[in-house]
Amino acid sequence: MTSSTVLNPYAPSLSVLPNGVSLLNAPSASRNVGVFLIVRAGSRDETADTSGLAHYLEHMFFKGTSRRPTTLQISREIDRLGANTNAYTDTEEVAYYAEGPATALDDLTDIITDMLTRPLFAAEEIDRERNVVLQELSARLSDPEGWIWDRLGTVAFGGDQPMAWSAAGFPAVIEKASRDQLLDYHRSFYAPESMCLAIAGGASLDPERAAELLADVPTAKPRSRIPAVWGQGERYTCNVRPVTAQEEPQIRLVFAMPGISATDEDRAALSVMSHILGGGMSSRLFHTVRERNGLCYSIFSHHEGFEDAGVFVISTGTRPKDARKATELSFKEFHALASTPVPEDELSATKSAMIGRLLRSTETAISLARFYGGRWRARLPMETPDTRAEAISRVTAEQVQRVAQRIAAGAGEVRLAFVGPEDQGADLLEAATA
Repeated sequence: MTSSTVLNPYAPSLSVLPNGVSLLNAPSASRNVGVFLIVRAGSRDETADTSGLAHYLEHMFFKGTSRRPTTLQISREIDRLGANTNAYTDTEEVAYYAEGPATALDDLTDIITDMLTRPLFAAEEIDRERNVVLQELSARLSDPEGWIWDRLGTVAFGGDQPMAWSAAGFPAVIEKASRDQLLDYHRSFYAPESMCLAIAGGASLDPERAAELLADVPTAKPRSRIPAVWGQGERYTCNVRPVTAQEEPQIRLVFAMPGISATDEDRAALSVMSHILGGGMSSRLFHTVRERNGLCYSIFSHHEGFEDAGVFVISTGTRPKDARKATELSFKEFHALASTPVPEDELSATKSAMIGRLLRSTETAISLARFYGGRWRARLPMETPDTRAEAISRVTAEQVQRVAQRIAAGAGEVRLAFVGPEDQGADLLEAATA
């Protein structure tokens, strides 16, 4: 090493433990530490008979282990450390995480790995939590936003594809799930090669200690996935909810178009394009649909990339009588990005805003752990937030226009999910494709 060589003390390091689990250490200047155990398996890895078991398992891991037999014991240990913990189930992943003082790293990793390695699955807890999970599903579907995002996959992908199903699962599966079924699913769902323990913040985990903590995880093999195919179902889905004379009618809607995969070379350009279109109060959608025409309170665009597919969405809420105009204006702005290069001042301002948000959003230990864990899950390069910011800064107007053209090429396959007082689906799809 020459005297001019500068080592980055905050560079992430990735290693593979003897049993196949990945260990990712990402140190930062923090007094806290984030522990993020992610599994590259989610709702799209389920079948019609098991849809929802990944979500059910997520709940059950907090209900006691052979070493910590009760929920209360787990909670008290977390609270005593001044930490917090949670989990989530998504389309291509499940994750369990905790954040607390850096001095508590060993205790936090011991708790999280213990939950996934030695769950009790006590019969009475299974029955008790069954109702909790069903209540969660019910609460989600009673909320218009929850209903839309829960059902969007049914129109974006449709058919019998697991990609079309809600990550929350089927209530009928949850209702019938047995202890033996959960035990079997635990053994078959959690493959070491599909697991990564990401540690970020003011402490790092020694590989030998990580191997000890994760020695007894299930030994399943990674599952092959059914390729995602766009548009195998209906063009739109709606939930008609009549309003009373005392309520102001509104339609909440999300349009979806085919996107790109998480590893596509245009991913940085697409993130910039989406931000220009609908990423904030200075975005084109916000300025045109809300500020100039007063048709909505909020409006945004967003892209979600998966292993072999992507979904690009435009979402807003408006009065039913204004829905067609809001749709026409939104898609006019979208197509303008494909037809005309973005002015340099607008592009520069957008990239500056995105970089500021990125660096701010990865400031905490757990957000940094989740950043790296998410990149590992998607098989993306182990960029730091700073190198990711550099990639954004290099995006050109030509690249933005090119990726807008790629998305616009699939605009004829647009799908729609909405909640409103009447069925306006055919009219709104016509407006979107006019």
